[in-house]
Amino acid sequence: MYLFQFSNEEMLTFFAVLVRYSVLFALIPFVGDRFVPAPVKVLLALSVTMVAFPQLVHTGVVNVEAAKAWGASVSGITTTLGLEALFGLTLAFVARLTFDAIVFGANLSGHFMGFAAASSYDPHQETQTQVVAEVQLALAMMLFLAIDGHHLLIRSTIDSYGTVGIGAFQVTKSFAQVLIKMTADVITFGVQIAAPVAVSLFAVNVAFGVMSKAMPQLNVLVLSFAVTALVGLLVLGLGLPEFQAGVKEIYVRGFEWLEAAKRTIGQGV
Repeated sequence: MYLFQFSNEEMLTFFAVLVRYSVLFALIPFVGDRFVPAPVKVLLALSVTMVAFPQLVHTGVVNVEAAKAWGASVSGITTTLGLEALFGLTLAFVARLTFDAIVFGANLSGHFMGFAAASSYDPHQETQTQVVAEVQLALAMMLFLAIDGHHLLIRSTIDSYGTVGIGAFQVTKSFAQVLIKMTADVITFGVQIAAPVAVSLFAVNVAFGVMSKAMPQLNVLVLSFAVTALVGLLVLGLGLPEFQAGVKEIYVRGFEWLEAAKRTIGQGV
């Protein structure tokens, strides 16, 4: 197998691998964001495929000869490439769930702090989000790059061919159960991230309730806006080490989700 001298089977197999990576890089966080130019995503997917494809073939994880069967007809090619796109979509969705937990918790914290009206467009999530979520998501993304998470993600997708071969994607009952568990974990992690701010601001509201009874002439409503924002920002600043530890735990769980998704899809039950 030499560059630009692929056989028909090698070309079909290479394109199938490219489809999986193209869908993945088009949707995963940061790389798949809208502000990243489409040519960059295409070149990145093509580069990773060109590097990974010889290794996959040499180790026997990808069987080039299998393309003689599924590549013999248009329907076989369409079905195989469609399944590869669906599996790439599944991997990207699971990867995004990791960051959705962080965004959910950060938006919940911002809501408690009174920043719900001060929302802006987030190019990462392609929706309106609060400034607190913007800051915490940026910190989480830098931490993801610092722990070499992007390389681990690529390594995980390469290893996925050992459990889910080309055209072997299928939605199983076990995967559906894992997906439900992942969704529940996203809510749990989000609440845990927002818990310090929620507890501290609950104490502040209790204090304001006592003050309003003791001093009815005090304008608690106007005063509470500044105090809740100040206390919330102070708690976020003091809780940065705990936020870092919590985000690392979410990333560890995210890679466990990827392994669980690959395992349950590969079982075919």
